[in-house]
Parts: sequence; structure tokens; C-alpha cells
Amino acid sequence: MSHARERGAQATINKKHLKHNLAQFRAMHQGPMIAVVKADAYGHGIENVVPALGAVDAYAVATIDEALQLRSLSPDKRIILLEGVFNEEELALAVDNNFDIVVHQKYQLALLNQIQKNKKLKVWLKIDTGMNRLGFDMSLSKSIIEVLKHNDLIDLHLMSHFAQSDQPISTQTQQQIRCNEWIESQGLPFSFSNTGAVLNGMSQDKEWIRVGIGLFGISPMPGTMGSDYQLKPVMNLASKVIATKNISKGQAVGYGAHFVAPHDMHLGIVGIGYADGYPWSKSESMSVMLGQNPCAVVGRVSMDMLAIDLSRHQAVEPGADVQLWGDCLPVESLAEQLGVIPYALVCGITKRVKFNVIE
Repeated sequence: MSHARERGAQATINKKHLKHNLAQFRAMHQGPMIAVVKADAYGHGIENVVPALGAVDAYAVATIDEALQLRSLSPDKRIILLEGVFNEEELALAVDNNFDIVVHQKYQLALLNQIQKNKKLKVWLKIDTGMNRLGFDMSLSKSIIEVLKHNDLIDLHLMSHFAQSDQPISTQTQQQIRCNEWIESQGLPFSFSNTGAVLNGMSQDKEWIRVGIGLFGISPMPGTMGSDYQLKPVMNLASKVIATKNISKGQAVGYGAHFVAPHDMHLGIVGIGYADGYPWSKSESMSVMLGQNPCAVVGRVSMDMLAIDLSRHQAVEPGADVQLWGDCLPVESLAEQLGVIPYALVCGITKRVKFNVIE
């Protein structure tokens, strides 16, 4: 069998799957939807995904630089700055580019006094209902809401964030829901629910849901896969076998000699490593897919390559395709093996990996 000769580390982004996932969330929630595309669209490449997400009501990112890049791709859609602005220069950029800003600290409230009289700004007041990260305490929120509601230059919205949306019946979540009921009673546009909250049926009919990782076909809930919610993986990370090698029983593989062959083995060396974003780990249970066949990773992952057991696939030659995660191997499954969250894997893809977008 002949294969193209190349190193082959490539992330394929499937826009059809992205649109499918968007439709799934539209079916779950009838109200407005915010697509969270921070961190370069969770490692998928913001320029790759925005053209497929035109049906959302707004985008959200973390930083002003992300927002400016996004504005160049989407001239007209609402863009929400989830961390808000940090100084007068960023406020001016936000106003000039029609960004919505989240306000979660007193210094940001003070910055709002710099708004020019001919500009109206969409502001999301972040209320801390128990996450204890960003936001004003509930005890302060009522007075702040009253002040901002009477500012003619501000179009006020309210926002909070679930800490345990994967555990809807936990004490903390139930306490947050009670706080959210008070927020909803203020009669302003509001946003509480992230991907996990929507998948668990916690979103309110009229709220602006914030969907991030779920758009990319990944479940944030431990022990579940995106496919459990009819979501499809948007990223397939793959590479190629660049070399094959026979070793004898007792020979070690890779740095530190952590793996010693229990029998004669046929190995494949795959052109991807931790410098590409495939994680280094002490785990001895990692595997990749050769077509429909799982193959164990043997020895430690190197910076540029890893070794796999091809003992049952003697005919495999350099150039054969290997999937690291995607359609055949859910990224959630690898994350569980490694004791990390799937976000860390997709967000960790580096610039060495070539991206390929398919419709």
C-alpha cells in the first residue's frame, strides 16, 4: 500500500459537524444563543469556525485582542467581552467596535463614566452567585443595577455563571438557581447557562445561553461523550507513521526506558508529540486509532513523535494514517485516561499542526 510521504500532523475541522451541533443546541433552547469562541475557538481556529456560526445571536471572547480579530471576521454580529475592559484605551476600542462589555469590578464601573455622550454601550453586569471568581456579590448587585438602569448611555444586561452545571441537583447549583431567579425578576436580558447547563435542561426560555465547548461536539460532563447528546466532533487530530521498527523482548522504548517490550514487537513511530499539542503523560493506557483498530502508545511521548504497537499490523508502512482523537476516538475518552479535561487537549494544539477545513 502506498501513502503520501509527509510528517502529517493535521487537524481537520468539519464545518458540517459544527452546523449540526449548533442545530442541536437550537433544538434544546428556543431563546437567543451566544457562541463562545475564546481561546482561538477552543483551539479549532476562530477563522475556521466563524463562517459556519452565522446563525448565532452573538459571539463571546475573553480578551480585547480576541474581540478585534473576531470583529474583522464578523463585522455586524454582537461580540461580548467576557472579562470586560481594563483601561480607558480598551473601553474606547470597545465603544468604537460596538463590543458588549461585561462589568465585574468597581474599577470597571468607574470606567463607564468615560463613555462619550453620543454612544450607547451594551453592558452585562456580572453577578457572583457562588462561583467566587468574577462578579459583584449579590448584596451589592441591587444598588448597582438601579444606578446602571438609570444611565441613558447604558443598555443593561445581567449575567451569572454556574460552578457545577454538571451537577444540577448539588447544593451549590440549587443555591445558584435561587439567586438566578432573583436576577431574572429584575426584568432585564440575562444569561446564566453554559454548555453543561443547557445539556442538563437548566436553561430558561428567554435567557441568552452561552455555548462553548459543546459547539465543537465535546461534552463538559465527566463520564460522558458528545455523542451521548447527539453532538459530533468538529476536530479530527491525525498524523502519519513516519517509521517502523522491530524490537526484541526486553528492549526498552523511548526516554527513560519506562516501557520494556514484554515480547518481540513491531513498532510504528508517529510524527506528532507534545510540541504539537499531543500530551506528555505518565499514563500507560493511551491509545490511537489505525483505521478502526486501536493501537497502544508505548513509552513516553516525545517532543516530536510517539511510538505505537503495530505487532498486530505487520503490513503497516510509513505514510499510514493515525488518528489521535476525533470521529474514531473521542477526545473525552483520551482526557479521562490522562486525568485532564478535554478543553486542555483541544486548546493545546500548537502552530506546528496544519489545519484543514472541510465542508
